[in-house]
Amino acid sequence: MSVQIGQSDAQLLDALRAGDSAAYGALYERHRPAARVVARHLLRHGAIDDADDIVAETFTRILDLIRRGGGPRGEFRPYLLAAVRRAVYDRADRRDVPTHEIERYAPGEPFVDPALARCERADLARAFRSLPERWREVLWHTAVEDHQAAEIAPLMGLTANGVAALAYRARRGLRDAYLRT
Repeated sequence: MSVQIGQSDAQLLDALRAGDSAAYGALYERHRPAARVVARHLLRHGAIDDADDIVAETFTRILDLIRRGGGPRGEFRPYLLAAVRRAVYDRADRRDVPTHEIERYAPGEPFVDPALARCERADLARAFRSLPERWREVLWHTAVEDHQAAEIAPLMGLTANGVAALAYRARRGLRDAYLRT
């Protein structure tokens, strides 16, 4: 059966079910503009690319359904437009919301477990006490008292670069000791 101009949707659907793929092309050309208008109207800001994607996806799903024996039997347009609406709503339901946007509007409070914080402080103190005296001294001056290497150098009998290198080794040693506790 060949596609004729002026055939009804029902006739084109029957032709498609009989194996005439051109019939679906005629349905597509006839109803795509209306489906696109509905999709753009339902999408926020009338996103053209999203509307085109939804229309193409909907036509593909309907074709698959018809080939499996389902789909519309009479008028095609109401069925298509209902399917477009469902596709838009489904896409909105499964749309991911980027978490960086959520954090901008509702910054969360960090969860602090007092018992866990006490345990961590105890582990850190134990790790600190296990370090050599010189490492504890340089860590105390740099991390707790927030002194610069140049300020600490005369106290420790080192150059500023020597203090920086010692502080680096001490931080690594503290990290390793903490991880062992």
